[in-house]
Amino acid sequence: MSNSERVTTAGLTNDTLWLVTARSGSKSIPGKNIRPLQGIPLMCYRIKAALSLFSADDVWLSTDDEEYAKIGAAAGATIPFLRPAHLATDSASSEDAILHAMDHAQQMGRRYAYIGLLEPTSPLVYKDDLLNGLSALQNDPNATAVVAVREARPHTIFIQDEAPYLDKVAANLSGLKKIGRQQFKRQITPSGGFYISKWDTFRQLKTFYSPATLTYLVPEACGLEIDEPLDWTYAEFLIEKGVIDLKKIF
Repeated sequence: MSNSERVTTAGLTNDTLWLVTARSGSKSIPGKNIRPLQGIPLMCYRIKAALSLFSADDVWLSTDDEEYAKIGAAAGATIPFLRPAHLATDSASSEDAILHAMDHAQQMGRRYAYIGLLEPTSPLVYKDDLLNGLSALQNDPNATAVVAVREARPHTIFIQDEAPYLDKVAANLSGLKKIGRQQFKRQITPSGGFYISKWDTFRQLKTFYSPATLTYLVPEACGLEIDEPLDWTYAEFLIEKGVIDLKKIF
C-alpha cells in the first residue's frame, strides 16, 4: 500500500515530518534507546509505529551515534544526518534537536505543515491515538499543537517539595472530612507519548506548549515513560501480561 493510500484511508494529509530523537549516552539505563524491549530496540517502537502509517521519507531518526543510525535504518527510518555532538549532550534540549532537523528539511527543499516528535522513552502509544491526535490538530484552526497526556496520579493536593515534614500536604488536607480520589477533579500531565505542532508555529515559539495547545488523553498504560530501571521492568510486565497489545502499536 502506498503512503498516499494510507493517508487517504486515515483521512489525513501527508504533510507531517515525524522525528524520533534517540541520542546515545543514557545514564539511568545505559544504551537505553537501543536496548531490546521484548526483542525490539526501544527506539524502534516509535519508528515502526510511524512507518505503519506514514512514508519512510517522512519518518526521520535524529541520533548522534553510528550504531543507532544503523539500527534505525534497518528498521526503515530515514537517517538524513548524524546529530551534532553539541545537540546530544545532557544539557541539550529536544527543541534544539527539532529545529536542527527542521532546518535540514528546509535545506533539502522539503515542505511540511506539521512537525511531530516521537520520543523513544514512550514506546507503548497506540497508532490510532497518534492518528487521532494529528487529526484533532488538523481539524482545529485555533490550536497551535497537540500533546499526549495521561491522568496525573497522585493528585497534586498530596504533593509538596521534599522536606522533613509533610507540612504543605497537611495544610492542603486540613478541613477535608473525607480523603478519596473520587472527590477530586481529574488532573492530567504530559505523558511523553507524542508532540505535534504546526510547522510555522514551532518555528516561532520553539516549543509545543502554548495556551492553544490541545490535550489528547492516552490510555493509562500507554502513558508510561521509561526513565528509570523500574519503568523498564513495568513496561515488560505490561507487555507480557497482555495489558499492552503490540499489534495496536505497530
